[in-house]
Amino acid sequence: MDEKQKVQAVVNKKQLASIMNNTKWEQFQKSVIDTLPFTPAYQVKYVLEDAPYPENFEEDVWYWGDWEQGIRPFYSVEWLRVRPIYVKNRGRLIEPEIIDITGEFIEILQKLKIPFVKEDSTICIYGYVKSTEIFN
Repeated sequence: MDEKQKVQAVVNKKQLASIMNNTKWEQFQKSVIDTLPFTPAYQVKYVLEDAPYPENFEEDVWYWGDWEQGIRPFYSVEWLRVRPIYVKNRGRLIEPEIIDITGEFIEILQKLKIPFVKEDSTICIYGYVKSTEIFN
């Protein structure tokens, strides 16, 4: 059984419904890379994994996300939690600059008609869900 078949078996077992497909993920990825001033950090949960990566994603971050290669393969993404805020360090004596592109990020999602859930300073995009009620 290859990885794609394993993912499909888990999706069927958990009775999950697909929200995204490869084309939608690719359009989304390209828009993030081409449109935004930086590629925001993210936490990804794959269908075949028990825990998301990175496990700790509760605070604003100082790093960017690897949107070129990091979110692969798309068919195995259960959800992607994005933090479109970047803490830019300006030295030890000056407070860091907070760069927030949440508005621009949400514009991309709306333009591509990708459903999402905004939770405080993160935005969650689902590949699979148990119920679409989470979008209400």
